[in-house]
Amino acid sequence: MSNAPHSILIADDHPLFRSALQQVLGPLFAEATLHQAANVAELQSQVEQHPDLNLLLLDLHMPGALGFSALSWFVGHKPATPVIMISANAHPETVRRAIDHGAAGFLSKSADINDMQDCIQRVIAGERGLHPGLDSRADGASLQSLDVAEALASLTIQQFRVASMLVEGLLNKQIAYALDVKEATIKAHMTEIFRKLGVHSRTQAVLALSSLQVELPQDLNEPPSA
Repeated sequence: MSNAPHSILIADDHPLFRSALQQVLGPLFAEATLHQAANVAELQSQVEQHPDLNLLLLDLHMPGALGFSALSWFVGHKPATPVIMISANAHPETVRRAIDHGAAGFLSKSADINDMQDCIQRVIAGERGLHPGLDSRADGASLQSLDVAEALASLTIQQFRVASMLVEGLLNKQIAYALDVKEATIKAHMTEIFRKLGVHSRTQAVLALSSLQVELPQDLNEPPSA
């Protein structure tokens, strides 16, 4: 592991958990520069501002993301920077899909601090596919979701935001108002989004993007055994 100071981004919408992760990282990387993001827009802004990121700790349920969409976008734009996905949802299928979509590791939010630190150190050192104490032998990502993830990875930040608002059911004029641009600009973005997704309508686009959704298990604290 390099002795150079690390640049690490913590992306989670809960301030207390971001603070907890800082405490986890502190003993490992005393000289590291830690950045924070509370939603996908802030995550994307941090990526632009800090191209030298060594690691992303990413909450699965980030505002502005649809399931694995934020993971897919980040992996596409920063393929050399590993991602550890963190979630209270430690269901085996969720873990497997996260790894399939490019996460280097997966941690439950209820994981022991030592397990978290071990996973982080190993990922920084170059290991991949880590899921300490979790079972990832469930069904993985579908071919459709992998294709959609590849398309999302090619979207610009603005196109990603438009696609996310499309899934929320907003009309072009509503998206234009929210992003403070002309409706013609949104129509141009939609054309490019449809092309990259290989679809021809808003309904088809929403259905395609929905393949990245994650359903919450009934009990987040007791993932079913395989």
